[in-house]
This record gives sequence, structure tokens and C-alpha cells, in this order.
Amino acid sequence: MLPQKQIRDLMLPVAHPLTGTMPLSRAVDLILASGQLGLPVVDDHHTVVGFLSEHDCLRYLVSSSYYCDSRIQVQDIMQTEPLCVAPGDSVIDLAQQMSKTKPKNYPVVERGKLVGLITRRQVMIELNRMLRECKVAI
Repeated sequence: MLPQKQIRDLMLPVAHPLTGTMPLSRAVDLILASGQLGLPVVDDHHTVVGFLSEHDCLRYLVSSSYYCDSRIQVQDIMQTEPLCVAPGDSVIDLAQQMSKTKPKNYPVVERGKLVGLITRRQVMIELNRMLRECKVAI
């Protein structure tokens, strides 16, 4: 059996987390620039207070762009109870959780503060690496 990695071994940095008062257009710019499907929303203390995904944005982009309404803020449409993980959590445990729940990205939180992001893609890459190493060891 191969040693299991922890979330901290795979998590990605979040260079520009979103804020609740950020306009929708700015949030979409940051999500698209990040290459992720969404980003965590933090308060002034860097505590995760929500998550905003491309899916969350799409409906509001349609109506906002049609009516030229730029009043929508992240806090108006974000998920307010995002599932978070800790840096020391097992990648295997997260993979099992991901197979049962919808989120594809999870904020990584340590002592209440955002420290990174873990994606389904990162987890799949690691699990595939483990599988290939098992085949070599046999």
C-alpha cells in the first residue's frame, strides 16, 4: 500500500479570492483568470464566508447583461455554506466525499482562514498516479 497524501500536498494557491461586495463582473473576471470553476469568498479577516461558481454566475450574467444591470454583487448570489476541507485531510477521504456530493472545488481552511483550493482534477490526478504506481509495484 502506498502512503496517502494529504490535501496540503495537492492544494492550489488562491491568488485572488472573491469578496462579498465585489461586483459580479469583477468576480467573473477573477474566476475566468484563475482557470477554476469557481472561487472562495472571504471576509476582511480572510475567513471563508461563501463560494461562487461559474454555474452560480451564469443565470445572473444573462439577465444583467441583457438589462445592463451592474448592481449584482457576489454576496447576492454566492453559496453561503460552502463545504471546506483542512490541509491535513486525506486525499482518499476527499475523493470519497466528492463522489457523493456536487462541489468540484473545495476551499482549504486552516484555523478558520483560507489557505488554498483543492479541485476534483487535482484529486483525480493524484489517484491516477497512485494507481499507476500500484501497477509498477506488482
